[in-house]
Amino acid sequence: MRGVGREDARSESPGESYGRVVLDRIGVPAPVPQDEVWDQGVLIGHADFGWEEFRTLGECNGKDKYGRLLRPGQTAADAVFAEKRREDALRDLGWQIVRWLWEDLYQPEELRRRLERAFDRGLRVA
Repeated sequence: MRGVGREDARSESPGESYGRVVLDRIGVPAPVPQDEVWDQGVLIGHADFGWEEFRTLGECNGKDKYGRLLRPGQTAADAVFAEKRREDALRDLGWQIVRWLWEDLYQPEELRRRLERAFDRGLRVA
């Protein structure tokens, strides 16, 4: 099995682990798990996957992120708003962001095309 031996303790979910296997199978360069983006010594954000050479970040999320995984006192609206602010800050620094769901991993060629388009945009910004 091709995914065996590709485990990484930095994966925060089964979707991230399986996503890494899918990315490998479709020939996408290996990403940095839980990649952090810093600007002038300030952490702007982190993403599930990062391709610094393409200035592209990948996020594999599901509905759980906006439900049972909320912090105490946080609403789904709070989580979405914070996420939008974080993504705006990352985009302002020239990063491309590609989001996918578990279901998207079952359509790997479309995911590959989406990532390649983001890689192309990221290279133009770099």
